Amino acid sequence: MLVNISNTLCVSKHSALQNEKWICYEPCENINNKKRQAWKRITGMMSACGMHSWLATNYPESGNANAFLSIAKC
Repeated sequence: MLVNISNTLCVSKHSALQNEKWICYEPCENINNKKRQAWKRITGMMSACGMHSWLATNYPESGNANAFLSIAKC
């Protein structure tokens, strides 16, 4: 399931053997069906701490890293 952390980013959690991994997505611009927002993957699977660090580095002014922390444990 995708969880929005802003209007332009969302994440999904993948759990396997007590190991949570996260993937980040951004809106897909090349879509003809406007009824539902489509998302494209912009990262691979990362740990919660890795995703927080990636968000803080790539979106430092947006508050996305803090929004991610509200749903993930790092």
